[in-house]
Amino acid sequence: MRYLISFILLYFSLYASTEHWQTISMPNICTFKIPPTMEVQAGTYKKLSDKFQKEILEIPVDSTRVLAQQKDLNKYKKKAFKTYARIIVETEYGRKGDYEKITTQLSATKFELRELGGIFRQNMEKELRKISAKGKMTMKLISWFPVQIVEINGVSMIHLKYTRSVNNGPEALVNMYIVQNDDRMHRITISYRISNADLYKDDLSKVINTFKFNQGNDR
Repeated sequence: MRYLISFILLYFSLYASTEHWQTISMPNICTFKIPPTMEVQAGTYKKLSDKFQKEILEIPVDSTRVLAQQKDLNKYKKKAFKTYARIIVETEYGRKGDYEKITTQLSATKFELRELGGIFRQNMEKELRKISAKGKMTMKLISWFPVQIVEINGVSMIHLKYTRSVNNGPEALVNMYIVQNDDRMHRITISYRISNADLYKDDLSKVINTFKFNQGNDR
C-alpha cells in the first residue's frame, strides 16, 4: 500500500508540473508536451536547419520528424545561442509486424543488453565518423552508458544514454528512447548541454512521461 501511495503521489506531481505545457501533436503518430523553456523549430531558422539536415546530416525532413529547441532561437535572440537543448521525435515506417507491438513488454538478460549496447555504440560511432568526414563539423562520442529497457506509461522502450561534443565544444548529454510499434519505430532524442543542466535538466527529464502514441498500423 505504501508503494502504491508513493506511485500515485509521483504521478500527480508529474501531471501537475506539466499540465500547462504546450502540447505538440504529430497526426497519426503521437502527442507530447514541451516546457516553457522550449519551442518548436519554425520560420527562417527552420529553413536553414532543414537545409543543413538534408545536405550535411542526410536526414529526411517531413511530417514524421519534429524538433523542439531552446526558446527564442527562432527569433535569433543572442541569449538563446548561449545555451543548447533539443527534443527530436522521429518515426520510421515499415510493414505491419516489422516491429513488436507497442503493448509488448520487452525483456532482456544482462548479456543481451551488453550485446545490444555494443551494436548501438558501434552504429553511433560509425554515424558520427560519417558526419565528421564531410568536413562541415566534427562530432565525437565522449561517454557511453549501459543500455536499459524502461517502461514509461505502460510502454516498453529501449533507453540509450551518452555524451557527445560538436567541434570540440561543450559536452551534451543525450537520452534516446526507441519505441517499437508494429509497422513503425519511434525514436525520441532529448539532449542538453551539460553546462546548462540548471536550465533544462529537470524539465527535460519529464518530457518522456508526456508521450501518448497512436497504435501501429493506424494510418
